[in-house]
Amino acid sequence: MMFGILKYHWRAVLWIIVIAVACLMPGDKLPDASFFSKIPYFDKIVHFAMYFIFALFLMSGFSRQYGKTSAKAYVFSFIPACLMGILIEFIQDKIGRSYDMRDVIANTAGIIVSLLLFNPIKWILRNIL
Repeated sequence: MMFGILKYHWRAVLWIIVIAVACLMPGDKLPDASFFSKIPYFDKIVHFAMYFIFALFLMSGFSRQYGKTSAKAYVFSFIPACLMGILIEFIQDKIGRSYDMRDVIANTAGIIVSLLLFNPIKWILRNIL
């Protein structure tokens, strides 16, 4: 069962690890981002992008697994991705980083935009690139 899931969702699983490492690393161990701190809302852009990619990987896995993009794939991508975004924020609060509702909103926005753009992106990747 686990290897069947990994067959289609290994990209999403790897991306979960990337998100967890990036978001759960102690604040004093984060790379110096003084250059990027000058960009307004840079942190929210990063959250948006991480979860945009995560939802794409989930949808891509379900699309390959079921041979099509179904409503079930959208639900099975949206709910776990949103729950992960919320869970990571709660864990951050427990390990000395801060819970930020704006991060949850940026995560969710990235997921929604990713799911809305999945079919056009999939079409471009298959037919143009």
